[in-house]
Amino acid sequence: MRRRLFERGSIRVSEEAKSFGVSEETIRRDIKTMAAEGVADAVFGGAVLRPSTTLAALGIPPVDQRAQVQERSKAAIGAAAAALVEPGQSVIIDAGTTTLALARCLRRHRRLTIITNAIPVAQVCADIPESAVYVIGGRLVPGSLSMIGPQAQRDLSQVSADWAFLGAAAIDAERGFTSADPYEAEVKRAMIAAARETVILADGAKFGSRRFATFASAGDVARLLTTADAPAEAVAVLESAGTAVTLCDSVLEETPS
Repeated sequence: MRRRLFERGSIRVSEEAKSFGVSEETIRRDIKTMAAEGVADAVFGGAVLRPSTTLAALGIPPVDQRAQVQERSKAAIGAAAAALVEPGQSVIIDAGTTTLALARCLRRHRRLTIITNAIPVAQVCADIPESAVYVIGGRLVPGSLSMIGPQAQRDLSQVSADWAFLGAAAIDAERGFTSADPYEAEVKRAMIAAARETVILADGAKFGSRRFATFASAGDVARLLTTADAPAEAVAVLESAGTAVTLCDSVLEETPS
């Protein structure tokens, strides 16, 4: 919720309660806490960010620090995703720490066309030999250094790619793949529409919860690359709906540098 407040500048109690599956009173208590910390002002129906509030003040680690969480699992998923890509192909890469792990693995490839809405992904992919990197436009999200909004969707509508590799904030076997932000979800849908095949990259900890906006059902996604701690029942539901699930080894001898 702190990240959403920073990215949007304001939040609404009703939306946050629905997104996190808690009562509105719980959200109001959290807003009071943030107000007491001096990072937000409580207003009728929600809260607004105080001017000059930083990520550090909100307790949100920058993207490079978040990438260190479950680093080996993310690297394993990234390596499995990179193995799907062949020289000469075009690849859409979503923002996120697991997709960033994929970008690091792709540096061993050649002759790729990379389309991304994430500055960290673009920086890593700039080192891929004989390759072109395109960054789509839009509004910059400070927490993830990614682009969202109508311009991002317009840019993606003009793209045709072999692969789209997307992250997911949460996975629910029945509801599908969800995002905490509806604008972020819209960009993910545009990525799916622009690609011949879509692959979700998400570790097993993402299962069993929901976020505010669904961006894909199992039928929209060809593959899910996850880890061995993914719940077996949920995996079975996704596979029966048409998504091929690969459980990646979460222990690597060496993480790509």
